[in-house]
Amino acid sequence: MPSEMLENRLVPGFPKTIGGVEVNNPVWLAPMAGITFGSVRSFYKRLGAALVHTEMVSAVGLSHRGRKTRELLHGSEDERPVVLQLFAPDADSLLKGAEVALSLRRYDAVEINMACPMPKVTKKGCGSRLLESPGEAARMIAALKTTGLPVWSKIRIAPRAGGLTSAGFCETLFRGGADLILVHGRTAAQRYEGVASRDAVEYLAKKFPGRIGGTGDCYEPDDFIDYLERGCVSVLAGRGFLKDALLIPRTLKKLGAKIPEDFLLPAADGQAKILLELGRNIYNTEGEPQAMTIARRMLAALFKGLPGASQLRRSGALARTWPDMEYILLNWRIVIEDGARLNNEKYPHGVIGG
Repeated sequence: MPSEMLENRLVPGFPKTIGGVEVNNPVWLAPMAGITFGSVRSFYKRLGAALVHTEMVSAVGLSHRGRKTRELLHGSEDERPVVLQLFAPDADSLLKGAEVALSLRRYDAVEINMACPMPKVTKKGCGSRLLESPGEAARMIAALKTTGLPVWSKIRIAPRAGGLTSAGFCETLFRGGADLILVHGRTAAQRYEGVASRDAVEYLAKKFPGRIGGTGDCYEPDDFIDYLERGCVSVLAGRGFLKDALLIPRTLKKLGAKIPEDFLLPAADGQAKILLELGRNIYNTEGEPQAMTIARRMLAALFKGLPGASQLRRSGALARTWPDMEYILLNWRIVIEDGARLNNEKYPHGVIGG
């Protein structure tokens, strides 16, 4: 189970170097704001992710020595290889922030976020706004190359009606020295709506062989395999791992890795232990609010298909402290039985939830 390292996560053709970093497989944990903090990174590394990302970290906040910003960097050596993802509006502020981060701990690559479409980021000239400034984007790549680490970028595809094409933008970044570009198949205007275009990502992967990773709408193992078959050298697990905590080991199994059955489809008790271990790690390291956020988002996903899962989901939503959540996970059968009993008392004809 996750308390032990999933060692046999090699897939055929690995280990190999991608973007300047040696990895054991092409399935990586995506950077997710408020989600991929240290405990989550270590946990999914144990579940087989070959590489993990930090949350998106403000380079300006780091250069100003902001305490909360620096806390986003907390992690342990067992996460490695780990990629530091930064956002900034220009090359100078990016490099200053990177130098602060690299003085605090080791990373295996530095990545520039040129993909975030949210207004609180783009209005500062960061994230996907950089897709409109290819010259500055290339200067940012060149600036980070002075750190001596591989430099990556995460981008979105360009709108069809725009001036610079996605291929043109990638070409500019590669000329600036980028070692790898991770492409999300939505435009900035789409944000997280609609469907990510795998055709657009495939076009770039074939135009720049060996230098493009894919991301977007990976919820089943076949989604990852599709990106790889289209020419991507790696695929990021993002929102999908919140819906299925075991998505990464299930994908690795399908890619040919030797994955123990306990990591693929554990019984309900095993699923409860998975979330309990993750939650405790987060609670002890990052604190109660983060532990509750992750536990609520993953509770129903882990127990998907289990009779009474809806009752567990409701109980989790009502829990206000981590001890409350621990009780639910340790006594999930009692929670389900009590919920059924109360429903039967309220609805004598057996109607659950009204």
